[in-house]
Amino acid sequence: MDIGASFYAGCEIPFDQFLSMCSNLGMSYVEIQTEHPYTPSEMNRKHVNEVRELANTCGLNIILHGSLFDTNLSSLKECIRRASVKFMQECVELASKLGANLLVVHAGSFPGDFPNNLMNKARDQLHSSFSELTKVAMNSGVTIGVENKQKSEDRELVLYPDEHLEVVEAFRDQGARAVLDIGHAHTANSDLANYTHLLNDLNIELHLHDNNGISDDHLLLGGGSIDFESFFEVVRSIGFTGPAILELKNRPDLESSMGFLRKNGIPCTR
Repeated sequence: MDIGASFYAGCEIPFDQFLSMCSNLGMSYVEIQTEHPYTPSEMNRKHVNEVRELANTCGLNIILHGSLFDTNLSSLKECIRRASVKFMQECVELASKLGANLLVVHAGSFPGDFPNNLMNKARDQLHSSFSELTKVAMNSGVTIGVENKQKSEDRELVLYPDEHLEVVEAFRDQGARAVLDIGHAHTANSDLANYTHLLNDLNIELHLHDNNGISDDHLLLGGGSIDFESFFEVVRSIGFTGPAILELKNRPDLESSMGFLRKNGIPCTR
């Protein structure tokens, strides 16, 4: 698999230095979150060209991650759902301009104190959103990667393996695929081996970080309780070759986690 890192909202490392660091660490990808100043409305032609040129110079492929905040593709409020779809469609267009062939998206959520019978309504909203989003994505040559979320006070629409598979299967003919976030799955007490086998060839990308199974801490690999050794054995057994993105907080954690991957037999040089 090819390794990359997430350039996240609020990262204290300037973008050009972050890309140089990724290149020096032997990475092949950078995943850019569409938060300020990388939202579609802020990315004019000059900014897009600068980002593309920086990535090319550093030998990195770009992946785009849809908004983490202020959007909800499963919202029970139709005006919010429509606005969320519009923003994600703009993210698809931005991905195409950046030469990124993958846009990672979150399925959405509803408040945890809502009655469970509203789950079906939220699923209907999500399916409406993906029907609109995947049409634009297919026309732009961009794959929609649906990511599982962490356990929290709100009820995520894609929290457990069967929910993840159901959504991706429903839109696989429209090009949708799965992005398996290992840290998120661990907070939901999911069996990572079974999860990986369930998604199998529908899984297009991994997100790697660690925690102790309680909260989404984004610890360095080996800093929590995830059994990565067993997980990597399963990944190798199914022949996964997609990108694996480290979602970590600082350079020392990235450097340590690259060493952790090498110790577990994961090649980390381009």
